[in-house]
Amino acid sequence: MILKLSLKNQSIESSGITNDYKEAICEYVWNGFEAHATEVNIDYTLNIASGIGELSISDNGEGIVYNSISDTFGAFLTSQKNLLSLKMKSKANKGKGRFSFSAFATTAKWITIYNEPDADDYKTYEIVLNNDKKEVLNFTEPQVSAIKKTGTKVVFYNIFSLTSEDMAFEVLEPALLKEFAWFLYLYKSRKLKININGKPIDYKKYINTEYSEKTLTTINGNRFEVTLIVWEEAIKEKFRCYYFDSKDEVKNIETTSFNRNTVGFNHSVFVKSDYFDSHEYIDKEMENDQISLFIDENDKKVYKELKKFIAGFIEKKIGNYMSQKADDAVRQMIEERKTFPEFTDDPYGKMRKQDLEKVTKEIYKLEPKIFYKLKPVQEKSLLGFLNLLLNSQERENVLTIVEQIVELTPEQRQDFSDMLRKTKLENIVDTIKFIQERYKVIELLRTIVFDMPQYANERDHIQKIVQQHFWLFGEQFNLASSDERMKKALEKYTNILYGGKNIDSTLDEDTEQERRMDIFLCNTREVENTLGNTLEENIIVELKAPKVILSKKVLRQIEDYMDFVRKQISFNSELRRWKFIAVCKEVDEDVKGKYKTFEDRGKVGLVNIIDNYEVYALTWDDIFKSFELRHAPLLKRLNYDREKLAEELMNEVKHEEGRNKVNALRDIAVNGVGDLT
Repeated sequence: MILKLSLKNQSIESSGITNDYKEAICEYVWNGFEAHATEVNIDYTLNIASGIGELSISDNGEGIVYNSISDTFGAFLTSQKNLLSLKMKSKANKGKGRFSFSAFATTAKWITIYNEPDADDYKTYEIVLNNDKKEVLNFTEPQVSAIKKTGTKVVFYNIFSLTSEDMAFEVLEPALLKEFAWFLYLYKSRKLKININGKPIDYKKYINTEYSEKTLTTINGNRFEVTLIVWEEAIKEKFRCYYFDSKDEVKNIETTSFNRNTVGFNHSVFVKSDYFDSHEYIDKEMENDQISLFIDENDKKVYKELKKFIAGFIEKKIGNYMSQKADDAVRQMIEERKTFPEFTDDPYGKMRKQDLEKVTKEIYKLEPKIFYKLKPVQEKSLLGFLNLLLNSQERENVLTIVEQIVELTPEQRQDFSDMLRKTKLENIVDTIKFIQERYKVIELLRTIVFDMPQYANERDHIQKIVQQHFWLFGEQFNLASSDERMKKALEKYTNILYGGKNIDSTLDEDTEQERRMDIFLCNTREVENTLGNTLEENIIVELKAPKVILSKKVLRQIEDYMDFVRKQISFNSELRRWKFIAVCKEVDEDVKGKYKTFEDRGKVGLVNIIDNYEVYALTWDDIFKSFELRHAPLLKRLNYDREKLAEELMNEVKHEEGRNKVNALRDIAVNGVGDLT
């Protein structure tokens, strides 16, 4: 049978039918989804000349009901399209898609199976269109189908210009994703598929599923389903919000309020609700003429609340997105471009660095353009200036400076101001807690050394505390790392020096107690000398039991270690610096006499220097006082009551006596005062 259109072939040719084969294929895929298909298959074979031998597009939709041919194929430029024909454009294709085969073939044949309402049997028939006579439809009479499943397959004949490269998966998939990714994501609950020779395309390659999300809201009793889609790459279209009714018919299109291109948050919003069923869509290009559905005052109130909800939804997602971007940006400043200021590796330096990181990330989230295309020297200068402000009385001026660059909303201004105050308070609180906990360790150790020396020894008490809190000797020592190789060598030397026949021998108990170096800690770090050369500084600490006085005999022990190290070829490089430190509760007068010999060096406790080797004799009071002096400003502000603190600590172990009490105090110092290092 033949059905003639009311238009001539020339009119169809001039109507704007695509001549792009990829767009043409997309048109036929849309036809399948318009028929409520859940799966569309694009299948082709190659001929011996690497061209396309056969090409078909099939779907499992409802088929084309025979009695509807006049309303589907017979209507040109009058087809009623729903959201499925939107294709991210501002208007529907108006029935031209079925003629798109002319871009790559001379003939198209549709083989369709349908099931009429209230009918038990399935029927099939064919429709043929020829490129040279587009105004004429040829179709057969419907017959009972042996296949009891609806669907349509369009087969293309006399294919020209298409090659295997044109139809390659890696070529065709991006074109299909650009057209359908949003649709596949929007209706992912239906498990829609587009297959190319059996291989499905993946919308996750085109959509950022981490930030895309569907949410629901109810406004004045009306339920709205809002879906935000975030694109992996930039899109040509403006960022738009599409409103459609329960039948998926588009009712309005407008741009969102988040067209910040430098942010890179490429997105589209889809709002679906039966609330729009009673509203009519005015068919105009939305590029130049925003048309509002909402004229009634009640409608305007609902619309205002809906737009507020959508804006908040997008803003939240942009915040999450920009947090990740800010993290990456600051990481690149620190690790790759090296433009971030350098900080000391002590706790205070770490807190200052953390503060600058937080503020920089917040500024980046507010307006990344501040850092956009800066040269490294410019970025370094900006970050340095920001760091100076944060660590001065001008901290609050950071907000003023940012406001001169970025137009902040009242909410953004409040959030940024709160962040500045919060990070400042966090630093203060962290610092106070930090000093408080260290001060507790000082008091615990002071109690053990001065008040209970008869129950304490170096191995079970002093060593365990110092190993956990090496900052007692200065922050630079706390940051040093243990040198196990040297420690092992010195342990072997101890046996040889004090009576062992070989390095593995065991000393008798008297020698162990009276002559052997009781304990030492070996750490190493890198430093610079006055010429700017990097040196390795090695630190060896000998701790004695509280009851032991630092005499010439004790000092001679650590000097023996120095002499031994000096003779070792594996330890005597000119690029090494050595510090040997002996610590006791008390230093005798003979050792104190050595202080004056080296007092011009300005180093407390220095008693000997040979080349790059220094020997120190210190009391525990020297160690405690050094801590207090280093932290004097903060300790003064904290207004610590030492006696009250000592009383509180002793209350924790008031039920213990003698050695058990010392053990309990040690355990508190080692495990019970938080992370102090």
